[in-house]
Amino acid sequence: MNIELLNTSIDSFINFLNQNFDLVSRAYEFHKLETEKSGELLVPFADFFDDWAQANWELLVERTVCSSQESLTIYGSGSDYEAAEYSRVFFHKAAATHEVICTAENALDWITGEVVELSKFEFDSFVSVSGDWFEVAPPFDHILMSEKGVTGSGYQQIVIPRNHVEFTLQPIEI
Repeated sequence: MNIELLNTSIDSFINFLNQNFDLVSRAYEFHKLETEKSGELLVPFADFFDDWAQANWELLVERTVCSSQESLTIYGSGSDYEAAEYSRVFFHKAAATHEVICTAENALDWITGEVVELSKFEFDSFVSVSGDWFEVAPPFDHILMSEKGVTGSGYQQIVIPRNHVEFTLQPIEI
C-alpha cells in the first residue's frame, strides 16, 4: 500500500473526470443512437457513466496505491455491466480490502449548512453543486458521502467541498 500517493491519485482522478466528461457524454450519445437503431435496451447515462468512472477509478487510484493483494471499495455505484456477478471492471472477484476515509477538522455539509462528523459517513463519489442540489457533472469539486450502516431509503447524504478534506485508507475487517 502506498498511502502517500492517495490524495495525489484522487486529485488526478478528479482532473480526469473533469477533462473527459464531455468525451464520455458524446460516447453515450453515439451509444444511444446505435441502441435506438438496433432496438436494444438503452441503459441510462448514469449507468454508462458509472461503468466508465469505476474503470478509471480502478486504473488511476486503486492500481496506484494498492499492491496486487489489495483493492479499494467501489467508486460510487460501481460498474453495473454485469451487476448480478460483480461491480468491478477489472479483477472481478477481488474483494475490497480497504475503504477510502474522508477526514477534516470541520466538515461543513453543503446540503444543510451544518458541521458534520465525517466518521458517520462513507465516501461515495465526486459531484458538483448547482442551484439547490448536487449533480454528477464537472467540476467534480465536492464529495458525496452516505450515512454508514443504514439501508433502504432512510439514509442521510452529505456533500462536502473536496478542498476541505484529506483522504486516507482504512483496512476492512472481514
